Amino acid sequence: MIAVFQGKAEFGPRSLGNRSILANPTNPKSREILNVKIKNRPLFQPFCPTILAEERERLFKNSFDHKFMATAFRLDKKFYKLLPAITHIDGTARPQFIDKNDNESFWKVLKHLKKINGFGVVINTSFNLHGRAMVRCPEDAILDFLACKIDILYINGLKVTRKSTNY
Repeated sequence: MIAVFQGKAEFGPRSLGNRSILANPTNPKSREILNVKIKNRPLFQPFCPTILAEERERLFKNSFDHKFMATAFRLDKKFYKLLPAITHIDGTARPQFIDKNDNESFWKVLKHLKKINGFGVVINTSFNLHGRAMVRCPEDAILDFLACKIDILYINGLKVTRKSTNY
């Protein structure tokens, strides 16, 4: 799991990657890890993906361009097992489709992921822990990072990791 703090804060129905916790959509354990070890909320709660706009028609049937993770679309069945962490029990997902003009740095992350695993898709949830406000400043980002089991934190491109306890 990776947390990202970059650029200007966002507001509205869903963010576009400036204050986000990102997870692997191909890992069937991602939802469990996010809910139990990071967000501290019920196990069943689903997460939404951010997806390259160019992937929309390949992954979803009868979808339209949508930026806010507020509409559920049916994922093509052949991707259920390939993208288990974004697939709800009914075969839908609530994606956020982005292109280069929406958030170029986040778009670049998705393009890189597509080269690695064949999908320009990532789970994208708000960078805050259960019961806490959204991360507003680098200090908030560090406090939330230290309070949970996020693996890596990027603050404006600077990589923050935990000190190794191996002696």
